[in-house]
Amino acid sequence: MTTLQRVAERAGVSTATVSKVLSNTPYFTEETRRKVMEAVEELGYVPNLAARALSSGRTHIIAVVFPQIFDAIFTDPFMLHLLEGVEAECHKQGYNMLMSTPRLSSQGFDAHYQQLIQSGYADGIVALDNIPARSVLQIAHERELPAVGIGYHDNKYHVRSDDISGATQIMQHVLELGHRQIGIISVAEELNFSVRRRLNGLRSTAEKFNMDFNAFPQAEGDFSINSGARAAGELLNTHPEITAVICLNDRMAMGAIQQARALGRSIPENLTIVGYDDIPSAAVFAPPLTTINQQAPEIGRAATRMLFEVIDGGNPHPVNVPPVLIVRQSSAPPLESPRA
Repeated sequence: MTTLQRVAERAGVSTATVSKVLSNTPYFTEETRRKVMEAVEELGYVPNLAARALSSGRTHIIAVVFPQIFDAIFTDPFMLHLLEGVEAECHKQGYNMLMSTPRLSSQGFDAHYQQLIQSGYADGIVALDNIPARSVLQIAHERELPAVGIGYHDNKYHVRSDDISGATQIMQHVLELGHRQIGIISVAEELNFSVRRRLNGLRSTAEKFNMDFNAFPQAEGDFSINSGARAAGELLNTHPEITAVICLNDRMAMGAIQQARALGRSIPENLTIVGYDDIPSAAVFAPPLTTINQQAPEIGRAATRMLFEVIDGGNPHPVNVPPVLIVRQSSAPPLESPRA
């Protein structure tokens, strides 16, 4: 087995230099880094992570924690885009990711997650921390483990999407098109803090247009396509006068479009449907979906950069990532009311 000593001899540097280069320590010249990495490749050297952890006090592993309270974690493209940003920053720093999906309730955390936090296996945690029932980072804070939350729990170090701004933009777009008979497909507020912010943004914008938000009919889904279809059926059958439907995520919007077509509505000719998230399929759906881009990869990158700063002893400021309205072909001015 190739040793650190052999790599150092091949590169013509000390073993300490090899170790520091492999740990991404700054202040070495590009020439030194090149020599070390060429020697590593030529000799096929694989660092012993356990030994490195003992010598440096770091495992070079980041835990990425997505609490599982519904089954969308592995089917939600937004989550994958978050991971894309986290992985990019981990790769730059020479870290590996370890993903954990704890079952979370108001009673506590599952035993596997507690074991992970208590083991010292991870140098820090990036967590989607947006579930009102409980902060997934509470146990990490108790052990003084570096941690960054993505969401609205009261974490000192956090990254958030500006959900009120995103909801404001999407409601303003629909109202400026001329729609006044508007339905909302939401999600139970206890599932996610972001839902509350988005509803607040929709409400305040409607009020600025002198509209009574409470008069807008609402139905609830669970973020899935099927739930969006069910909710759209409920809205359109009960309130056929609706000319626009605002959905609080893209997958529900896609289900709503499918159901609206089954009920004889054409999109956007006599029904506007908009979403939220700008998942990749939103741009190629038929019709392409008007939505809010949350910049999920940037959220993941920002949270991971923040975590590395905390691990290195820094005290970074919270980050609020601005969402962007993306106008496509699923929204248009209203025709006459279907009841006319």
